[in-house]
Amino acid sequence: MRKLGTIAVIVACLGGLISGAWAQPLSTTSIVQKVKKGVVRVMNVTIDSPIAANWGGGGTGFVFEVDYANGVAYALTNHHVSGNSTVSQVQFWNNATYRAELVATEPGIDVALLRISGIPDESSLPEVDRTIVPVILGDSDQVQIGEYGLAFGNPGSMDAVNVNRSDPWESFLMQQTVTTAVVAGRDTPLDFMIGIWRQNQSDLGFQYGTNLDYAFRISVPINPGNSGGPLFNQQGEVIGINFYGGQHVLMQNHNWAVPINLAKDFAFQVLETGRYEKPWLGLDIIMPSFIRSADDYIEFAEKFRGDQIKVFGVRAGSPAQRAGFQEGDVILAVDGREYKSPEDVRAYVFDLDIGAMVEFLVSRKGHEERLFCEVGPKRHYDAEFSV
Repeated sequence: MRKLGTIAVIVACLGGLISGAWAQPLSTTSIVQKVKKGVVRVMNVTIDSPIAANWGGGGTGFVFEVDYANGVAYALTNHHVSGNSTVSQVQFWNNATYRAELVATEPGIDVALLRISGIPDESSLPEVDRTIVPVILGDSDQVQIGEYGLAFGNPGSMDAVNVNRSDPWESFLMQQTVTTAVVAGRDTPLDFMIGIWRQNQSDLGFQYGTNLDYAFRISVPINPGNSGGPLFNQQGEVIGINFYGGQHVLMQNHNWAVPINLAKDFAFQVLETGRYEKPWLGLDIIMPSFIRSADDYIEFAEKFRGDQIKVFGVRAGSPAQRAGFQEGDVILAVDGREYKSPEDVRAYVFDLDIGAMVEFLVSRKGHEERLFCEVGPKRHYDAEFSV
């Protein structure tokens, strides 16, 4: 299991205590009042000249940690919201605004980390009197299909609970919006990931959307500007980051969210080590590297991909190549366990630590061989769905 670090463990434990069996579900309005002081509106700034600045795109984010001693707070949002802007302005529920700088971004899971400066020292005040109250990060691995989900975004002076999205006057540029429904799924069909990668790679990079272990599918329509906003459970804990949905169409009735555990792993790696590393071996086992669209993948998976976990390619200079993998190998077991699909192997690898040694049993030209491969960090130029 990958290590989130000391801070992350403490946050996870606190979340676990709050979400224990004795915790009573909160009403929608109670959740909003509990969390609204930690949700921010993000407005990006682009500098055209030493004296001119323009407002770029934006979305939503949320504060998860406040450092009163240094007057800073840390917030999470989407890469597609702030990943291409080094400076942003964030606005809180009471219209207070602060400068935010991009600390790190990861397009592969569509998450960005912001540092907000100029935070007032409210450490001596009771929480009820503070203007900034960090949200509580929950445990997305514990979320089950059918659980309550509340999507919160674009905070400001106006409230809109379950806003009617069919009325453009009601939904356009609302400063604070909340929609509720349930978690409809907690997996990531590869055709969905390939689809968003193909659609957005020109703007967001060739790695966009390729490193998700899984995603939450939520029957919660989100409003424009809510990307990067938190998805809460019924205890008011963040279980995901809303990242795909919110189009101006009447029938848009679902949303996708990045599981918060992936974002926690990213954020606390960066805060503790200064970088983020995704486990990687360099094997093409999902599909051949020439597959470039969701339609091509679906056709390949239905017509050509068999029941065996086959190695379609080995990335040059990768850990897999150094371990001796060859195109055409068939993976029979990983660390002594048989897997039914390459997606399951992919999820297992993504959960390992950098430097871990993985034992593979492979079939090669009718003979069984054992290969030992050390997990390395994924390279940015190997942006496709290699494992």
